[in-house]
Amino acid sequence: MSLKARKDPAVDLLVECLRIYSPTMKEGALSSTLRERMKDRGFRNVRTDKAGNAIGEVGQGKPHVLFCGHMDTVPGFLKVRVEADRIYGRGAADAKSPMCAMISAASSSAPKGMKVTMACVTREESDSLGVETLIESAGDYDYAVFGEPAGAPRVTVGYRGRIAANVTVRTHGGHASSSWAHPSAVDESLRIMSLIKGYEKRHTLEGNHYRSLSASLTIIKGGASSNVVPKDCRMTFDVRIPHGMNTAAVKKQLSNLVEDHSKGRDGTTASIDFEGSTEPYDAQIDSVIVRAFQRSILKTLDAKPVLTHKTGTGDMNTMAERTGTPCVTYGPADSNLGHTDMEYVDIPDYLNSIRVLSGALDEIKALHGKG
Repeated sequence: MSLKARKDPAVDLLVECLRIYSPTMKEGALSSTLRERMKDRGFRNVRTDKAGNAIGEVGQGKPHVLFCGHMDTVPGFLKVRVEADRIYGRGAADAKSPMCAMISAASSSAPKGMKVTMACVTREESDSLGVETLIESAGDYDYAVFGEPAGAPRVTVGYRGRIAANVTVRTHGGHASSSWAHPSAVDESLRIMSLIKGYEKRHTLEGNHYRSLSASLTIIKGGASSNVVPKDCRMTFDVRIPHGMNTAAVKKQLSNLVEDHSKGRDGTTASIDFEGSTEPYDAQIDSVIVRAFQRSILKTLDAKPVLTHKTGTGDMNTMAERTGTPCVTYGPADSNLGHTDMEYVDIPDYLNSIRVLSGALDEIKALHGKG
């Protein structure tokens, strides 16, 4: 790493944030530090809200752009180290480098006559309380950018939606030595799982995971003793929903599937309930926010911008659905490194993303109101 990069205040900010361990629901220390660093960089109205989000503003007027990154990481502290052109540490990819890039870009280059709100939010890796609270505050955002890794030349314009489906099966159980006389809740659950996987297959577009529905069994619990036929079993499925489908329809179809399976089965009941409901989101490719990033990447990196769709689900889904705000997701680093023990960000990629974000603000200012 060059001496110039080592002395870069944006690099210093990221290293400082990585050294503060902030797994979900333990973001307080990082929130406090970020508020101080935003003040140092000229943000005004720096504050925290009831969710523990750290929020600051630069500029005023229209358009009003939201930069939103999340402070929390998955558990497991990783030693922070800088080697050659890489910074290692928990959150280096997901997603402290995108968050710090946004802070650096907003503080150094927000154009006159526009407002940028920087929100460093909590609990993105769990229940998204931070962004939910941010939405409740009803900010008058014209555009929103969410920080997640993809790499400086890439802009994420779509995510699948998500629900969690819990299937509960109950039977009367019995002695394992006469299993033919006692229906097993686990066996019945596995039959239902087979039906759900069949539903998944019917909504799979070969070779295109983003346009396909997926239903992943993530938890199964059943049985209490090695010599007793299980009388209850509970399964949880993580269901990802492609653009063109919606959560209400998927819930209804899965409910009908479980209900139909249960009919006529004496001594066996099966039910399904759902947690969460996030709709899929695809940004309009010709929208101001997408065009602004494309133009910025072309100008600042002299590279062809890449528009990507991801199979996961992001906070931008929630913001777009609830408020109608045009959104994209952007940030440095390789998303495949998130949640691993080898998280790192390449420093040139990190610094390039700051340049792209700065340029995107200029382009938003230029394009706003022109369609």
